[in-house]
Amino acid sequence: MKKILLLVAFVVSSCSVFAQIGYNYHQISLGAGISTVKIHGDLNKSYGQAAFNLNLNYHFTPFVTFSVEGQVGRLASGNADSSKVYYGEQSSNKYTALIFHGDVQLGEFINYSDDFSAIPILTKILNGAKNIYIGTGVGVIFNKMDYINRQDYKDPNVVFAGLDKSNELVIPVRIGYEYKIYNAYDEPQIRIDLGYQGNFSTGDNMDGIKSGHYGDWYSQVTLGIKIGIGGVTSYRKPIHVGMF
Repeated sequence: MKKILLLVAFVVSSCSVFAQIGYNYHQISLGAGISTVKIHGDLNKSYGQAAFNLNLNYHFTPFVTFSVEGQVGRLASGNADSSKVYYGEQSSNKYTALIFHGDVQLGEFINYSDDFSAIPILTKILNGAKNIYIGTGVGVIFNKMDYINRQDYKDPNVVFAGLDKSNELVIPVRIGYEYKIYNAYDEPQIRIDLGYQGNFSTGDNMDGIKSGHYGDWYSQVTLGIKIGIGGVTSYRKPIHVGMF
């Protein structure tokens, strides 16, 4: 009798484990990324620069993520004519930023795994679209001008106000796509992220020049990677369906 009970328990346990294949995911991941960034401030030319980030992520579900991210980069701008010859004001900000953000993907809401027998192409479209995300949050940017010229070209007597060092709150607005790579247990082990982010400042000193009625902001296009490192748990429906 004991042998029969043990056999039943083993079968039930095996079925339970098997049922979770395709449902499990890592709750914690570490990531890194590289971006091209451009400032949108008081000067008429903005130049693309490189930025880098490291991030720690908590995946509340496979499609809802809360992250803390550190960035370092440079924001460069200046006044220039049509031939890109510099004149007058110029700015180079070697910045650091700490940003908290949350992202939600369409997979949290849509039935990407449903079998639409009449229109099977819809299943494939929804399955591919499930990784599209939007997000927002809050952060701090630490501005540090490593070069600044606030003197006006047309009138050298005019020198604009501004700070060489400052801290400002920023509000990130994010949109992108996260491609998941699955391990042998159909868990999303690696996440490749291509995203666009606008970081809107509550101040007006990202370019070191305070002018006009609007705050500065910078845009960034990021390619990143996240790797799951632990805290495996289960989701309410299969995560890996078809190619995605």
